Amino acid sequence: MAERAAKEAKKAKAAKKAGEEAERVKEAVGKEAVAAPKFKQPWDGLLSFFTFFIWAYIVLQVFVHPVWGVATKMVRMNAFIASMLGMAAGHAELGLLLSLSNALNMEMYPLGYLVDWVPYFIFCIVWFVTIAVLARPLTPSHTKQPQTGIMVTALSMILAFATWYILAIILHWKGYEMIILATSCFLVFPIWATLFSYWPFVPKKPDIHPAIRGAIYAVISWILAFVIRGVVTFLIWSNPVATAFTQYLLGIPMITLTPTEPYDFYNSLLLCIIVGAVIMSVVSPFPNIPQPKRGLLNFGLAVLVGVAMWGILTAVVGQSSQTVLMMGEAPYLFSFPYVNHGAIASYVAFPLVTLLAGQNTFGMWPWSKWGMKGSIGLVVTSFIVGTVLYYVFMVNPGLAVIFTGANLLLPVSGLETVYMFYLGLGLMFGSTGAIWNALVYCLYFEGVAEFLGRATMFAWMLTVLIFFLLAYEAFEHWPWR
Repeated sequence: MAERAAKEAKKAKAAKKAGEEAERVKEAVGKEAVAAPKFKQPWDGLLSFFTFFIWAYIVLQVFVHPVWGVATKMVRMNAFIASMLGMAAGHAELGLLLSLSNALNMEMYPLGYLVDWVPYFIFCIVWFVTIAVLARPLTPSHTKQPQTGIMVTALSMILAFATWYILAIILHWKGYEMIILATSCFLVFPIWATLFSYWPFVPKKPDIHPAIRGAIYAVISWILAFVIRGVVTFLIWSNPVATAFTQYLLGIPMITLTPTEPYDFYNSLLLCIIVGAVIMSVVSPFPNIPQPKRGLLNFGLAVLVGVAMWGILTAVVGQSSQTVLMMGEAPYLFSFPYVNHGAIASYVAFPLVTLLAGQNTFGMWPWSKWGMKGSIGLVVTSFIVGTVLYYVFMVNPGLAVIFTGANLLLPVSGLETVYMFYLGLGLMFGSTGAIWNALVYCLYFEGVAEFLGRATMFAWMLTVLIFFLLAYEAFEHWPWR
């Protein structure tokens, strides 16, 4: 009995300590309003959402647009002339490759569209978390807006560009190598605030300078991110015959089957774990367990949730098929099934955005009224909304192609001219070979617009939109509050 009473007393003491710690963290890092908000929820959330959405869409048009975007400009040269040059060399398909620099041809464009700007914006997210979250003072905010928000956002973007420049230009990393590192950072950096509640600085060393605290968190996080990236890279290249080289049919790099595999295999898994970590930060199921036990337990559950989600999505979303042109005595099309891990990554971007918007932009409205049940309700609702948006933009009617401007690639690049050239030859001279070439180009045209529309939509949401969603928190929802 005495031993049992001692255990109960010990548990009660630990629960009391955890409760006191939770209160200190709540007081320290909770959102303290400097002034009464001008608009109540959901109006504050709606106004804030459309504000950063417009910013992100302007970036899409100016920076990311596949035709005239400053960082993309996929249309490199006239497709008709390129095709003629390709035919003279015996490879008419060179016209397609030379007209569009895209992620389908990673060997020709290792830093090209889409893989050039994606890691940059993920690094923007990472540096924003470092500056505005890990290094922010644990005191009520008395900053002047919008100057503070502009400085934090600008500094995040400058440091992100420096990171990208060092890796891409100086160290000659390829785009997808940077994406794996950046995604690993996206997983690691936020957990000190969201899962570990700033442990061990809160409550042990709450008076330490914010810059020192942020620097310590950043160093640890960069080390962990490089370790994760190293493990992934080792797994990719430890058996290249079964991984990296299987993206090509019969070893011919011009005919790509799954162009961003095997990177998408691991990237989709990391993204699912990131979603799992956000879910655990929203639900926060163990408030009475002291840190770091609570953080480790939540992170372990985040990994389990992410892996389970990844397995389910592999069976539900990831199943796809590929049609390729086979050359024999007579050309024919051959279709075969495969797992499209890029589709899994594309799907999780939508519930991730809705989760972050519900947690930050809308301040858990209206779910905060119902405690943990409300938090679970936010998670379920976010997945429902995210799934609907994914279906509308990516599946049917597939608005991503129009939304991102991928539908302009064909007429602007001149690829439609190539199609009309072959079709005209076939109809004028009764050439079945020319008509066949026209049909093959039609398949290519549809595939290019659809693939790039979906890929751009996914990458824009996961990087640009999330960055501005988070960066707007540094503005403290100015001017709506």
